[in-house]
Amino acid sequence: MANVYLYLGEEKYLIHNKIERLIAESKADQYNIFFYDMDEVNIKEAVRDALTPPFMCENKAVVIKNPKFLTTEKSEINHAISVLMDYIEHPMDTTYFIINAVGLKLNEKSEVVKQLRKKAIINETREISETEFCGWIKRQFEREDITIKEDAVKQIYNLVGRNMTSARTEIDKLIAYVGKGNTITSKIVSSVVVKEIQQDIFALSNAIIERDCEKTINIYRDLIAVDNDVNRLFNLVTRTIRDTLLVNYMLEEGAKQNDIAIRMGTSTNRAYYLIRNAKSFDIQSAREYLVKLGELDYKIKSGQIDARTGFEFFLFQL
Repeated sequence: MANVYLYLGEEKYLIHNKIERLIAESKADQYNIFFYDMDEVNIKEAVRDALTPPFMCENKAVVIKNPKFLTTEKSEINHAISVLMDYIEHPMDTTYFIINAVGLKLNEKSEVVKQLRKKAIINETREISETEFCGWIKRQFEREDITIKEDAVKQIYNLVGRNMTSARTEIDKLIAYVGKGNTITSKIVSSVVVKEIQQDIFALSNAIIERDCEKTINIYRDLIAVDNDVNRLFNLVTRTIRDTLLVNYMLEEGAKQNDIAIRMGTSTNRAYYLIRNAKSFDIQSAREYLVKLGELDYKIKSGQIDARTGFEFFLFQL
């Protein structure tokens, strides 16, 4: 049986859950489950472990993450790819060798990728639609005997983007806040979720517009450190700059905070921050950066560059 598994896709939460289920199916106990980060150790260490029989157990699981050697991206470690290829050709029957390539664009020209395509069990997770995502949000609350209003579901979706890891974090906050048997409204979402996310995104957007590279990088790294998804940050920054420009036009027409909140279908809290930004933004710079972000969005969606590399290159060039 082929016991080499390759997980592909952009949705970290779904892939993590699939890998957890596979580990459970392997029946490997806690003493026979090993994780390796390819940003920190050579692949040969993981392969060496995979070739070792399980300890007093039927099977073992070896999971590697960040296998950038499967892409065109350069790695600081000179990985022993030939060792990995030998293992893929002759894997251990008692080892579940799991490659977590979430968020990576494989280099289809490389020999190791071609070999994986032929030999590995490949599980590719597609991006779910907005309807599926919102349905998933509702089900998480239903399991806790909590009702959530449709506009509140949409608000969560708009805040976190199509990122289930971030959504799960915010859902847990809301569950703890309201408790079983209660109802979540958009007002509750605004008070529990919105403030923290918006302040961080506005701070990052402001630093970009101000061309403050050091501040931008510091905020970005802080957000990444707490497991914010790069795609989510990219989408929220783009949306914030776009919405701020729109609010600037509304202010020129004489619109007030409540008018802006209604017209944009957002909370008065977010409208407040948008107005504050619109009054302080260098509008010309904001327009220039929105164009650049639009061009980057096209490159990401057309597969010319991955989201993390593209967004970080954009930030480092400020």
